[in-house]
Amino acid sequence: MNIKAATEKFLEDSGVPHTTLRLCGFHQAVIGNYAVPLLEERSVWGTNDQSRIAYMDSLDVARLALAALRSDQAVGRTLTLAGPKAWSTQEVIELCERLSDSRASVTTVPTWLLRRARSLLRAFQWAQDASDRLAFAEVLSNNEVWAAPMDDTFKLLGVEPSSVQSLEDYLKEYYTRILKKLKEVGATSDRTNFYV
Repeated sequence: MNIKAATEKFLEDSGVPHTTLRLCGFHQAVIGNYAVPLLEERSVWGTNDQSRIAYMDSLDVARLALAALRSDQAVGRTLTLAGPKAWSTQEVIELCERLSDSRASVTTVPTWLLRRARSLLRAFQWAQDASDRLAFAEVLSNNEVWAAPMDDTFKLLGVEPSSVQSLEDYLKEYYTRILKKLKEVGATSDRTNFYV
């Protein structure tokens, strides 16, 4: 987070025309972290925090980024891009369970453990990458809501708010496609709702 803040400050001080986009979270991360493990009957990893994230589809982010590039009014501004609703980890898991008609085996990791692991790994040069990946634990430990009102941003960029896909619609579309494919290839599972 310090690097991002320093980069934003550098851009402000440089006088270079720019627009800073801050993102809350991507829909696509939910697939790898929750949807796929649930379908594969693997444990889903969660935390005990109450942080909430307003996920947004990467295609919507790309569309908004292009709109920001075309907008003279966006120059010199910082815009936070957020989905229509902020979700907790537990709510995302429950949504995936409902849409896939299955139950998740959730392994909960306390955020204090993630912070301690990061502190320990920081001491070793060979573990810097792992330590960097655990940096999100600092964010989670604050139980923050990662969302932003988007009305002014939509107006500024000339984008219709209803054109931004919700996480629920994204996951419905994902599960519809993947479950159809699984049936086409004759996939089987211990779950009665999976086998053909």
